[in-house]
Amino acid sequence: MRPLMFLLALCAPLCAVAAESSALSGYDRVIATQTLRCGYGTWQPGVYKDIETGEMKGLFVELINMVGKLNGLEVEWTAETDWGQIPESIRSGKIDAFCSGMANDAARGKFLAFTNPMSYWVFDVVVRADDTRFPAGDTLPLNSLNNSEYSMSYTEGDVLETIAKLEFPAVKGVPLPPLGTPADNLNNVVTRKTDFVIFPKVIYQSFDKQNPGVLRYLQAKPPLRVYGNVIAVGIEDLRLQQVLNAGINELVSSGSYQQIMAKYDQDFPGAFLPVISNYRLDSASKP
Repeated sequence: MRPLMFLLALCAPLCAVAAESSALSGYDRVIATQTLRCGYGTWQPGVYKDIETGEMKGLFVELINMVGKLNGLEVEWTAETDWGQIPESIRSGKIDAFCSGMANDAARGKFLAFTNPMSYWVFDVVVRADDTRFPAGDTLPLNSLNNSEYSMSYTEGDVLETIAKLEFPAVKGVPLPPLGTPADNLNNVVTRKTDFVIFPKVIYQSFDKQNPGVLRYLQAKPPLRVYGNVIAVGIEDLRLQQVLNAGINELVSSGSYQQIMAKYDQDFPGAFLPVISNYRLDSASKP
């Protein structure tokens, strides 16, 4: 047998196994392995790795690990994933879901299936503290930002790009390089590469703890966006979406959810708006 034909014959069963594995849905892999492989983007206090212990920490690490326990699944924080490459990372089978907490925006909804929200957050405006072009208070009219003299950075394929292009078409957009982080957006404002950035309050709060008084947080009137914080799975992977939704629904109706949310609200007040259960004990009928 010729060497090439021998190699092809030897590879055939292995290639078939690999092809079959890559063709499996996220649901199939999760059920077969009883493990949810999470991709994540690093940001504090949502998802980050303790540099001393290597342990994954943060609000969404706690919430999703609890969802895994309720579903009877092991949660594996598999790979850091570029925010603009989430659909491809899931489609290629590198991860089963993106678990950092992300906005359930319509643009990415064409390629991803979102779970029910685990919390909500408001997106507003962050500027330099000494930039006198913006009001001295803590609010500003939304239409005052759409000005060609301003610039803002964003991650391509991320919700920030949607906001920039739809809400501020006159503003100069500055895309971040691949694997750009929320800190890069903020540093661009600090170093005057851009004039403002649109972010949830928690991103500003986390930065301000380390760099007090450098930036200002402004609430747009009317509010710019309110998004749910969700897990993303493949657009066709509705069975995995249903599994995770069952865990999320049980979690947000539990005392554990309230305890986790309250802990982070102490350090980041008003940053994460909790999901409110439809059932209220104080309104239940009395015998």
